[in-house]
Amino acid sequence: MSAVTLLFNGRIRTLGAETGVVEAIAIGQDGRVLAVGTREQLDGLVTAGTRRVDLGGKWVTPGFFDCHQHPLWLGLNLGQVSLASPPVADVEDIVRLLRERRAAQPDAVCIQGVNYDQNKLAGRVHPTRYDLDRVAADIPVRIEHTSGHASVVNSRALELLGYGRDAVPPVGGEIERGEDGEPTGLLLETAAWEDQEKIVPAATREEGIEALGRANQYLLERGITSVSDAETQPQEVEFFQHAVWREALRVRANSMIDWAELMDGPEDEDVPTPDEMQPEGYDWHRYHVGQAKLFADGAITTRTCWLRAPFANSDSLGIPIHSPEALRGYVRQAHNQGWQIATHAIGDRAIDEVLIAYALAQRDHTRRLPGHRVEHCMLLDSDLIGRMRRQKIWSIGQPEFLTGLGEAYVAALGEERAALLSPYATLEIAGVAQAFSSDAPVVPGAPLDGLRAARERRTLGGRVLGTGEILDGETALFNYTTAPAFATRTAADRGTLEPRKWADLVVLSADPVATPLDEWESVCVVATMVGGEFLVGGEALE
Repeated sequence: MSAVTLLFNGRIRTLGAETGVVEAIAIGQDGRVLAVGTREQLDGLVTAGTRRVDLGGKWVTPGFFDCHQHPLWLGLNLGQVSLASPPVADVEDIVRLLRERRAAQPDAVCIQGVNYDQNKLAGRVHPTRYDLDRVAADIPVRIEHTSGHASVVNSRALELLGYGRDAVPPVGGEIERGEDGEPTGLLLETAAWEDQEKIVPAATREEGIEALGRANQYLLERGITSVSDAETQPQEVEFFQHAVWREALRVRANSMIDWAELMDGPEDEDVPTPDEMQPEGYDWHRYHVGQAKLFADGAITTRTCWLRAPFANSDSLGIPIHSPEALRGYVRQAHNQGWQIATHAIGDRAIDEVLIAYALAQRDHTRRLPGHRVEHCMLLDSDLIGRMRRQKIWSIGQPEFLTGLGEAYVAALGEERAALLSPYATLEIAGVAQAFSSDAPVVPGAPLDGLRAARERRTLGGRVLGTGEILDGETALFNYTTAPAFATRTAADRGTLEPRKWADLVVLSADPVATPLDEWESVCVVATMVGGEFLVGGEALE
């Protein structure tokens, strides 16, 4: 078979077990790698019709694989008012930006803002219903915390939600109240998610496809060739499938289906298998439903993750999303039907309960390497790490959190506990399988920023959290490219640049492994290829 494309004169990190760094890569008509090696070794595959691309000494790696992200949420957010800090500095900035959107869209039925973080606002306080009432009193106004685990709404939205003075919050949620007993507008965990269609119109299929198209471009520009949507609602599966059919979504994707939303409860016996959840006529290589997703707790930034010891200067232990019994019921359902389970757990108490649930499910219904995962998996100790290794549980981390949110972690936990978060080096030494991701749009979601964060663990304030947990560049790169393929059970066709795997790769201006951190700004994405086709930046190589 002859090559359709030959990339040569490069420094290509294949991450293959036997090939290492090579000079050239030949790609076949089917978009898969034919061979890697020196230019001379690949000459026999080159014909007059082969496209030759001179890399000019640039570095190439397998495409980045963000195995815990939210591309649909990301794409929808790109159409809303960004309240991220910087540049937003205080509540007045939030009110001003939302008023500008109201003036620009006078017929809007709801004004929405995204990515606010009270930890980065003057006074470190959440806005209130009364702040948002200044934007509009006749229609709902809702702003979403950058973590996705909290929101603030105005008085009209509280009225529509039925969250009055005596309202009972949903299980796993809280309605914050002021000294007068009235809701302040801050909603935590399930209170921020449930019944939102009463105030925010649900995205239509066309809006979902458009959002995924925006996310697709965003991801490709950052070198991401595969992505996992970490909380897909059952009705949103068709958004992804139609986006693939229309070529709006070119990045390879898989969904983690929201398990508690799918089931009627932890004792429901009408449990689908993974095959039964796949969309009709789907192309597994481009999109499939891969995991059952559960939540055990909230976030550190909203002080809702589930802890064994209270938050700093507080008696709060956070918010469990489910009781231990309900969590075990949901895990048992999915485990027994053959699902790989991915459970959000940040606090040490939450991780403990998840590991218990996984162990009980495996004891009662033994499966060979079910590959269950703990998403985020942040506050760990030696006991939890040892149990993860023995149970063969994946840890799915987000190094960007340490940079973008690290100062808030110190404020919430104290510096001693904050330094224990995300012990990546210890996990490696202990033999716990781990893969990296971003959880975007919680943070911007640039793998190059994540690589840097894993190598220095420095917060925006200049503080280093856990110097002993710094990773070397080669391990960090593996965890952003190859490990995610194993963590999503897709390693048969991606994760390394080897024959018969997809030619999914990123061309970089400098070496992501050995470039010193004080020269890191020299490392940038030049081009991104999916299935042998440059979708971003190819013209820069002509």
